Amino acid sequence: MGRQIRHLDISTMERVRRYKEFYGGCVSDALAGLGVTNSVLSSEFYALRQDMILAGEAITIKLHSLAGEIMTPEEQKARDEEWKRIGSPQKRMMTSVYPGSVLVFDTGGDKQPAHFGEMSCTLAKAHGCVGMLIEGNIRDTRYVLKMEDFPVYTTGTRPNAFGGWRITHVQQPIFLPGHLTHYVRINPGDFIFGDTDGVQIIPKEYIDEVMLVCEDIVTKENEERRLIGEGMPIDEVYRIYGDL
Repeated sequence: MGRQIRHLDISTMERVRRYKEFYGGCVSDALAGLGVTNSVLSSEFYALRQDMILAGEAITIKLHSLAGEIMTPEEQKARDEEWKRIGSPQKRMMTSVYPGSVLVFDTGGDKQPAHFGEMSCTLAKAHGCVGMLIEGNIRDTRYVLKMEDFPVYTTGTRPNAFGGWRITHVQQPIFLPGHLTHYVRINPGDFIFGDTDGVQIIPKEYIDEVMLVCEDIVTKENEERRLIGEGMPIDEVYRIYGDL
């Protein structure tokens, strides 16, 4: 009989708060204990500031470069009419934001333009977004860093928006470069966790189970840390805890 996976009736923001007490190693260990080992993203992703902790539910965004893209006048007119009718893809992305969400961007490897800037970050944050993860570039970095509690993980920074890009899909599965696998699949509602050790994806069916396991790990390690700091003999450390 398989392990029972626990689910809690709590808000997304409560999960965000509790996950921010964790660190990369305990999240990885909790996932591995559940048999999930393809969840670590590439080391290309980095936080704009080392102390940033990213935690929240993924709103998945697929972008496509406009470099070299040619639209006929008829196609341009049809697109403009569609945007008038249902709103631009970027507007639809922003209306998908909710408290505890993280905007996650798959650019298909396009690194030419800056894909996001401080004004867009400010708008997303004002409607509950708690951070951003992008396989691409951001700009206005100096101002993004001044934003309170809005962690951003990116693969680069560039000043230019020209060259262009467009959003093709919102809340569809996307794929970001992995560390242990070529790509990591991110589904809408999966949980993102990033700290100094890197970024990990927690599949949505395991979010609460991983959180509860991590809380147990942190409690036990805090006690272990205290005893070791107080001078527990080395033989006793290894007898009780095994290899550290």
